[in-house]
Parts: sequence; structure tokens; C-alpha cells
Amino acid sequence: MAGIGFELRKIYGRKTLVSGIWGSIYATMTAIGPSVMAAVLFLSLKFLMDRADISELESRFFVSSFTYIFLISILISSLFSTTLSRYISDCVFRESEKEICASVFGTLTLGTVLSGVLMFLLCAGMYFYSDIPLYFLVIYYCLGVMITNTYNIMTYVSALKQYKEVTFSFFVGLLLAAVVYLICTGIVGWPVVLSAYLALLCGYFLVVFLLVFWCVKAFGKPGKRFFVWLTWFTKYPKLTISGFCYMLGFYVSTMIYWAFSDMREQVSIFSTTPVYDLAMFLAIAVNMSALVIFVVKAETAFYEKYVAYLSALNQGSYARIEKERENMNNTIRYQLFFVYEVQLIITVVLICMANVFFPYLNISAQVLNMFMILSMGLYTVFCMYFTVIFLYYFEDHMGACIGPCIFLLVTAALAVAACIFGRPFYALPLLIGGLCGWILSFWRLRYRLAHLNVYLMCRGE
Repeated sequence: MAGIGFELRKIYGRKTLVSGIWGSIYATMTAIGPSVMAAVLFLSLKFLMDRADISELESRFFVSSFTYIFLISILISSLFSTTLSRYISDCVFRESEKEICASVFGTLTLGTVLSGVLMFLLCAGMYFYSDIPLYFLVIYYCLGVMITNTYNIMTYVSALKQYKEVTFSFFVGLLLAAVVYLICTGIVGWPVVLSAYLALLCGYFLVVFLLVFWCVKAFGKPGKRFFVWLTWFTKYPKLTISGFCYMLGFYVSTMIYWAFSDMREQVSIFSTTPVYDLAMFLAIAVNMSALVIFVVKAETAFYEKYVAYLSALNQGSYARIEKERENMNNTIRYQLFFVYEVQLIITVVLICMANVFFPYLNISAQVLNMFMILSMGLYTVFCMYFTVIFLYYFEDHMGACIGPCIFLLVTAALAVAACIFGRPFYALPLLIGGLCGWILSFWRLRYRLAHLNVYLMCRGE
């Protein structure tokens, strides 16, 4: 996300009220704009479907089946994201932009294969278990591949530094999906669920097409080595483990509850827990502001100190190196704790507001109770993630692995235990697992910062 930091420094550097407002809007749209618009698209289609008076079974099928697509896509992309980010930064350093563009098509190919296998299994299950029509399964299969490719290409956002174009791509895709849905239901007269999935497919296809276009425009024509980036997985396996464990830990309790909890519901081949899933969705929405705060504060303030420290390390005296290291360490501590504190205030305030407004929205007390604990749990998970990002900066790959791995293991173990002890404990695994991962990641960051000179000079672990 360093490219956002560059742009924000230019915006905030004007030091006017308008520049401050524009900087906040820019950070919001670049950090979470695509995710917000994807959520708006899904919720808008869900709203239109409910207005069409579809049955409760059809509504649950749409939500459940799309949730599985989303989970498959996000987990596959997490296998690639951290290692791909390292490959992209190495290519930029070597000024080998054509290799980056070639890797885009290699990533699309491999993502299509992996998601295609899993989507085929889902489609086969629906066909034999529920006798779903083949034409629907073709659309469902293609949508899963498209969403996976969308998340994979989003990894290149930090290298593109064209965040407005990326947000624009999602906005155009949202509009196309809305138009396709209205045509299919209002003019052609197709079934509502089928129309919604066709609309999503068209929207995400346009997003993928535009994102690939921006990649080619930014990096030039691709080279011929489409899969050379795969060798980075053998060079930096801990990066892959770190990114995948973080994302899997995010959803492992959800998947365990889908399979074993006493509140799961079955729709076709899809097993979900609507109460827990709704509470989880709301908790994610409450904590999304943390990403914006981190980009605005940490990314814009840390990078200058980081560059000054590396310059001193290459050319300065020991006294200057120590001075710049202390400045950088103080900046990291101040910015991290600023994000920790501000997001904690936001989360607590929104939880209090939820206690007031949720009853008026007909949201059950059970959802509210889970939401409060899950909101604090996701707060700790995001705090762990921000801490791990600094470990990436300092190439502490082992340290970046420890927190997410412990987070995954603790959350999974406690989720299994929660299935045994009952519903009052379902929200606790994410909170306890996130807290454990956060504490270990922060401890590792402090250790790395204290020994940074030795590590960077001697390249020792």
C-alpha cells in the first residue's frame, strides 16, 4: 500500500482543510472502496430479490451459495498475495516491469485452475444432490472463477499505484450488474436467483477485464515467462504460510460451525450458520475503518523514517544510524498505538450504538451478543495484521509467520471446543485467537526493532 502513502503525502502536504477532507476520502476509497462496492453490489441484489417476493428457501440458497464462492476465492487468493507482493517489489527494484505483467496472466491461469477444480466439485454436488439445472451451474462455476481472479489481480494494486482506476473498475462493474439484473427480471422474465447470478458474473467479468487492462497499461506488454513467479514460493515459503494462515484463521471458526455446530442450517449442499454469519458480517463492517486509519497514519508517516534509516545505514556514522533507528522506532510505536486506540474507540462506540438500534432493525438478541464479542475479536485480528505488516517491511518472515499460525491454531481448537460447550461460547475463539496472535506479533516486532542494526548489516535471523 506504499503507493497510497505517496499520493496521500502529496495531498496532505498542501495543509488545507480541503486537502485534509480529500485525503480522507481518497484513503477510504482506495483502501476499502473495492470491498465496499462489492458488498453494496451483493446487498443491493439481495434487496431487489426480496422486493421480488422470492421464497425464503430461494433467498437462503442465494446467500449460502454465494458465501461459499466468496470463501473459496478469498482463500485461494491468500495463497498468492503475500508472495506475489514480494515478487512484484523485486521486479520493480530490478526494473523488470514486463515480468510483472507476465505474472498477471500466470496468476490468472493458476487461479482459474485451482478455483475451477473446487467450483467443479461444488457444481457436481449441487447437480447430484439437488438436481440444479446445468445452465445455472455453468453461470455459478464461471462466477467462482471470476471472483477468484478478481482477488488475485487485486494483489497488484500496490504495484499499480492507480487506485482510482481500480475503484472505478469496481464501480463500473457494479453498474453493469445492476443493469443486467433489471433486464433479466424486468424484460426477459428470468428467475430472480438466476438473474442475480448472471448479473454478478457480468459485473465481475468487467472488473477482471478492466483490472487486466490497467496492468498492461502500467507495465507494458507481458514477457514470455508467465510462471517464473512460482519460484518465489520456494524462496519465501514463510510468506505464503503467513498470508494463508491469517486468512484461514479469519474464517476457520465459521467453517467449523458450518460443519459441526448445533445452529447450522442446510440448503442444498451448503451448510451455514445464519446467526453467526450475520454477526460476523456486521463485525467486519464495524472494523473496516481500521484499514483506512492505518493507511492514513502509519503508511504516510513510517515510510519517510524508513528511507532515512536505510540511507543512514548505507552512508552515515554509527551515531546517525542510531538516531534514525530511534526516530523510526518511535514513529512505529506512536502510529501503531494511534491505530490501536482510535479503532478501539470506534469499535466500542459502534457496539454501544448497535445495542440501541439493532432492536429497531429486528436483529435478534443472539446476533447482538455474538456481534459484540466478534467485533472485539476482529479488532484484535486487524491489530495483529497491522503489526505483521511491519514485520514484512523488515523481512522478518519467521516473525510474520508466528502470529498468524498461533492465531489459526488457537482459533480452530477453541472453535471445536465451542461446538461441544454450546452457543454462548461461539464468538470467543476469534477473540482469544486474535489476542494471542496480536501479542506474539507485537513481541516479535519489538524484538526485531531492538536488533535491527545487527540483522540488516549481517542478514542474520
